[in-house]
Formats: sequence, structure tokens, C-alpha cells
Amino acid sequence: MKLVDAPRLPKYPFLIGDLALALLAGLIFYFHPNPMAPLPLLVITVCFVIGIASSFIPFLVNYARDQEEANSALRRELGEQFKRLMAASEHLQHATAQLKTIEEVATKNLQTAEKLPYRLQEKIAEFNQQLAETENEEHEALEQELTALRSAESERLGAIADKIVKTTAEWAKLEAEARAQLAAATQLEQRLAGMLGAAEAKLSALQAAAPAPAPAFAPAPVVLPVVAPPEPSPAIITASAPADSANAAAAAPGAESTAAEAPKPPRKPRAPRKPKAEEPAAEGAAVEAPAADTPPAELIAEPVVDDTPAPENFSQVPSEENKPAAAPATDGRTRLTVISYVGIGNKLYLRGEGPGLSWDKGVPLQFVSIGRWRWETGGATVPITCKIYKNDKIEAPIGPLTLAPGTEQEVNAAF
Repeated sequence: MKLVDAPRLPKYPFLIGDLALALLAGLIFYFHPNPMAPLPLLVITVCFVIGIASSFIPFLVNYARDQEEANSALRRELGEQFKRLMAASEHLQHATAQLKTIEEVATKNLQTAEKLPYRLQEKIAEFNQQLAETENEEHEALEQELTALRSAESERLGAIADKIVKTTAEWAKLEAEARAQLAAATQLEQRLAGMLGAAEAKLSALQAAAPAPAPAFAPAPVVLPVVAPPEPSPAIITASAPADSANAAAAAPGAESTAAEAPKPPRKPRAPRKPKAEEPAAEGAAVEAPAADTPPAELIAEPVVDDTPAPENFSQVPSEENKPAAAPATDGRTRLTVISYVGIGNKLYLRGEGPGLSWDKGVPLQFVSIGRWRWETGGATVPITCKIYKNDKIEAPIGPLTLAPGTEQEVNAAF
């Protein structure tokens, strides 16, 4: 590196001196009468030698200074190189220390990596053990739940079977009683028809045996009350049979004339006429059959057995469990929990009117546990009407449900 402000030896004074000496030598050689004499030749030679020597002085001085500058620049460069070498050595020392640290860390990592398979095996063994314990606990819980469900279902089915047996026995008893009552009512109707035919025959005989009325006045109309047969009732009615129609006809006067005639077929019973209250007693007197000839039938009513009617709904779930229990939700969401055992591979769906619901396609319920399904929403502002479907095809027999906003309901559904 050269110094810009380093002083330099000027060359023009020496060049001027050289020119002066050369001019002096030329003047001596031109004006001296004998320039080849020893003295003038010596002077001319000295002038030329001094001029040539003086012309080399600035070049030599500048060359020396250039060398000094080059040497100084070289020294400076060497110093910088030495500094760089020192810095590089320091960096190498730091790198060496870092390499040693890296080597130590790599050694530790290598040792850890060598121990890692054993640790992994231990962790895998612990995980497998925990997994086996969890599976055993879940299996035991599932077995307990299945046992409880089986026992509950067995008890419920046993109760239902007992109810069905009792109901069948009651229905058989009621059917037998109804048949007996129907047979008794049929027999009673036949006896009443026979009594009605006998009464009509007696009335005809009485009319035929009566004397001819006087032409002065018209006879009063005769009103004969007709007793209609009673309708069949649940009670068993037994009636004592009256006397035979043949004996009654023989006991009445004029029975010989009516006995020869063929018996008339029994007519359809008519409802009894109500007597008018405004008519006088003489004009409204009714002619009745003699009590001695046709004794009235004695009706004996037996007490009706008051049996409780058999239930019509034989659902697996009692009626109390079919009623949904609504309660306010703690988080303000509308939630429906369905208890139904639909079997493996089946799902429950919900259709209706509400957030995310429609009547065309059902929304699947979330499986909570065995026999428990849940659906919930947070956007209900009005009551939700919905129905439960199995596999989005079979409708639950409990009918439509109404979910109030912000309530929890739990229902039972049997398919």
C-alpha cells in the first residue's frame, strides 16, 4: 500500500543542472582554442560525468523510497495476515471446543439412542398392559351391563308373560260367561215368544166367548199391554217357565173351539203403550189375562261378576314409562334421550320440524351407550315436533313427541 502524501525528490532541478553542465561543456568545447587539450577535455568530461550522475540521483532516490514503501506495505500486509492468522487460530480454537462439545453431545445421544430401543420396549409393554387392563375393564363393564339388561329384560318379559296369561284367562272366562249369557237370553226369548202366543190365543178365545154388545152404544176400546222381552244383559237371567200353552187353553172358557184351530205363529214383540192420563178410568180400563191361568214369569237376577277389563296395550314398555319426562337443561340446549334396544347394526333416526330436522329425511341419533341414543340442538326457540324411526324406515309406536326449548326429555321406544 503506497502513501499518497509521501514526499518525492523532484527531477527537474537535476535535469536543469545536467543541461547547464552540458551547455558549459559545449561552450568550452566551442570557444576554447584547443578543446583537445588536457585541461579543457578534463573539464568537459567532468561536466558530462557530473551531469549524467546528477540525472541518476532522483531516479535512485525514488527507487529507494519505492523499495521502502514496498517493504512497509509488505510489512503491513504481513501484519494483517498475522492478525488474520491469529483470528483464524482463535476461530479454530473455538471450533475445536465446539467440536468437542458436539462430540460429547453426539456421544450422549448415541448412548441414549442405544438405550432407546429398550425404553421403547418398556413403554410398549406398559402400553400393552394398560390397554389390556382397559379392555378387561370395558369387557367386565359390558358384561355387567349385559347381565343387568338381560335380568331386567327377563323380569320385564316374565311380568308381561304373567299379564298375558292372566289376561288370556280373564278373556276366556269372559267369553264363557258371555256365551252362557247369550244362551240364557236365547232361551228366555223363546219362552217369552211362547208366552206371547199363549196370551194372544187366550185373548182370541175371550173375544169369541164374549156376549154381543147392545146396539145402543159402542163398546169401549180394549187396550192390551204387551210385555216386550228384555234385552240381553251381562247378568245371567233365569226365568221360571209358566204353565204350558195347552193347559192354559184348556183351563180358559171356550178352549174347545180354539184348541181345534192351528196355533198361530208368534208375532214380533211390540213396545208397551203408555196409558193416557186424561182418559177416565171407566173408558181406559184394560182387559188383562186372568192371573190364575197365566202366572207371571219370575225373573231371578244373579249378581254380575265385576271383573277388571283386560288391558288393551300389551307393549313391552309399561304406560308409565312411555310418558316423556321433561326437565330444564342446565346448559340451555334442547336434548332428547331415547332408550331402545334395536340390535347390532341398527340405528335410530329423528324426523320432524325444528333446527336441522325435516319430515322427508331423518337425522341419525348419537349412540351414547348400549340402549341409549341422544339428539340435541342449541338453536331451538319454539317447541319441536318430531318422530323416532328405526333405520329411518320403521316409525316408533309412541307417536309424535313435542320438545320444549331448553329442556331434556327421556323416552322409551320399542319396535
